[in-house]
Amino acid sequence: MEQTYAALKTSPEGLSKRSAAERLKTYGPNTIEVKGDPWWKIAIEPFRNVFMLVLFIAAVVSFLHGALFDAIIILVIMMVSAVIYYVQRFSTDRILRSLQKVSAQKVTVIRNGRPLDVDSSQLVPGDVITLDEGDKIPADTRVVLADSLRADEAVLTGESVPVSKNADTLEQGKQVYEQSNMLFQGAFVVSGTVTGIVVATGNDTEFGRIAALSKKSADSSTSPVQKKIDKLLSYIVAAVAGLAVVAFTLALIRGIEFTEAILYVLAISVSAVPESLPVAISVILVLGMRRMAAKKALVRSMRAIETIGVITTIATDKTGTLTENKLSVQETWHLKSSKHHLPTVAHRTINHRGQKSHDPLDIAMIEFTTAEDLIELPGETVAKLPFNQAFSMSGNVWHHDGTYELVLKGAPEQVISRSKLTAAEHKEAEAALHQLTSQGYRVIALATAPIKKSIAQFEEMHQSQKFDLVGLIGVADTLRPTARKAIGVAQNAGVTVRMITGDHFETAYHIGRQLGLVESREQVFDTRQISELPEHQLTKRVYEARVFSRVTPENKYRILQILKTKEVAAMTGDGVNDVPALANAHVGVAMGSGSQIAKDAGDIILLNNNFESIIRAMKEGRIIFSNIRRMLFYLLSTNTGEAITMVGAIALGMPMPLQPVQILWINLVTDTSLVIPLGLEPGEKDVMKHKPVSPKAPLLSMYMISRIILVALVMGAAALGLFGYFTAQYGAAYGSTIAFMALVTMQWANAFNARSTYESIFKRIRVISKPFYIGLAASIGLQFLALTGPLQELLHITPVQVDHLLITSLTASVVLIAVVELHKWIGRRFLKDQAAN
Repeated sequence: MEQTYAALKTSPEGLSKRSAAERLKTYGPNTIEVKGDPWWKIAIEPFRNVFMLVLFIAAVVSFLHGALFDAIIILVIMMVSAVIYYVQRFSTDRILRSLQKVSAQKVTVIRNGRPLDVDSSQLVPGDVITLDEGDKIPADTRVVLADSLRADEAVLTGESVPVSKNADTLEQGKQVYEQSNMLFQGAFVVSGTVTGIVVATGNDTEFGRIAALSKKSADSSTSPVQKKIDKLLSYIVAAVAGLAVVAFTLALIRGIEFTEAILYVLAISVSAVPESLPVAISVILVLGMRRMAAKKALVRSMRAIETIGVITTIATDKTGTLTENKLSVQETWHLKSSKHHLPTVAHRTINHRGQKSHDPLDIAMIEFTTAEDLIELPGETVAKLPFNQAFSMSGNVWHHDGTYELVLKGAPEQVISRSKLTAAEHKEAEAALHQLTSQGYRVIALATAPIKKSIAQFEEMHQSQKFDLVGLIGVADTLRPTARKAIGVAQNAGVTVRMITGDHFETAYHIGRQLGLVESREQVFDTRQISELPEHQLTKRVYEARVFSRVTPENKYRILQILKTKEVAAMTGDGVNDVPALANAHVGVAMGSGSQIAKDAGDIILLNNNFESIIRAMKEGRIIFSNIRRMLFYLLSTNTGEAITMVGAIALGMPMPLQPVQILWINLVTDTSLVIPLGLEPGEKDVMKHKPVSPKAPLLSMYMISRIILVALVMGAAALGLFGYFTAQYGAAYGSTIAFMALVTMQWANAFNARSTYESIFKRIRVISKPFYIGLAASIGLQFLALTGPLQELLHITPVQVDHLLITSLTASVVLIAVVELHKWIGRRFLKDQAAN
């Protein structure tokens, strides 16, 4: 103890005001501060990718060649994408700001030998403070004097049972849950009083270290699906660059002047890049967020909606997530020879009768007893004996008709050893104790003892005092009624569920068995072994385990890092101890009843605290992921068709069939009005009956890539054929308008193709999707305006005969649908396993 005083240069009289002021300057206020990124880095971040670079180059080239309208549209797309990023960034930064939201708290501190009430933010290392029952611990504190002290550290360790604290000296290197002489910021004093020395404040506390872990994990927010999209876009950009070089070379070889060759390259670049994709995906995700909110799941990060659909494992906190974070009596054993009523005795041991109790065990006792159990409580309480660490007991002294009776609860081993029992009764009690502990319960013994006079503490009992054992009760954190069923649904969907808890090994094992997570102890991993295992063995152990016990916030963070190397991981939790892992997971799922910091760290908040809501979120996410694939097929096939049209024209020595502004019209008006409705398609009935997509699987299968190529070739061939024929008959301007209209109608037909991967268009058409038909009607209306309205000149439209438009458009669309129907039939016939997915 003296060493602690000496190390912190303080004394039992506390610091002087001058010394406290100097230390406040040195250590700063007792608040959490996390350094964020500079504003300029945040501002340029959304523009630091290949997709933005291509759009920027296209805008510059358009501007230099006088295509101002094209340039403005491209710049608008860039700014919309940037705004979406800023919104996501703001969501992440809320995690850091919430860590600084510490409500005002007054603390009694000893300075110059006198008690003073100061704001908790003014505490400094070396301050001597006193805390009472119910107080929140304001800083990491070394216990100096403790009277029946117990603390609730569930918010840090995940353990729902309060832990006893004392002033004993311990060896260094203990984990948080093993440091019995320390109180940590954010925990609560459940019972007793304490005097202690503040050893760490602000960012140096355990709470502060959690904030640092959260900052590290918040730095990376790109979802697995977005990474796949980015990778796909990189391939597209590389292909477009190669295509542009080939086109430019061919143009120069054929004698096309330099300026027109540049326009060709610009047109090809614009046609191949899916400009509407980022905005379309963002709109789909926002609408998905609204649907989830109606189902009591508040989505704070758009990336979480797409990622939740491809998760392969859920690492769930136990306390408050699978359980209600509330102790309850699960099972009892009553000594046959005892004449006492066990529930009545349980209620008589409560130390807070007539007052609100902070002790979860007392609350469990209160809820265990009924009104009938309390009808006859003769006498009155004359003394309260708080929990005594040495005796491992607590209780009350009751007085009635001149007699005194001690009614107590405590550790079974201590109570049984001091009870009057026959050899048979002792054996029976030991067997009952073993049976209850083997089920993972925390076991409490109840007993009474006649005493001659009232006592104020257990030390006043006569050494030969014997107890009358009444029985044993097994208490445990109450499981949520729907937890096991929800876990079963997740497992049937091919998603692995892992439970992470601060509980002891046996308790964690038995809870895991009740939830259907484990069948043997080999599936439970005691995380105290993490530092002892080599990296390869640790990785193997983490992937094999389904339940993790004795987990600290750092270990939880480490487990998630390992899982993320091969899995798409979701983490659920509700406490401060869950924050690093919530922020580090691909999807953090917080409980609505949890701490504010946990909710701000989560991507999804379950407003009804129901683990089952995660399953509904998974289903919604899987539907959205499937629809993103539909959107990609639609955009890539049509855009590639446009690019083939442009490159084919120059290769065949034909004039440029489409102007850049016409391609922008197709990509931004026709595409956008249909790609968003495709993202709102109803989900398949068996969406939750197959395994999730492998993290290593490409976004588009080879089967879908082959369809993209097939559709693009048909579109390119049809557009070039029509352009060549009508150019020869009526001139290049006439042929360009026919080709323009043919490409648009083929996109409409391709949108019907995109509604299903294997199902025939003639079956899928029976599934009514209002957004799809509204989008189709809007696209047709806008195209009619383009052909007949004031946009004709801007879009380089030439008046053409109506019958030419109808015949060419209808023919091109029918041919495209027929080719895709054949491709779908081949898929159904030879790729049945893929069709199930």
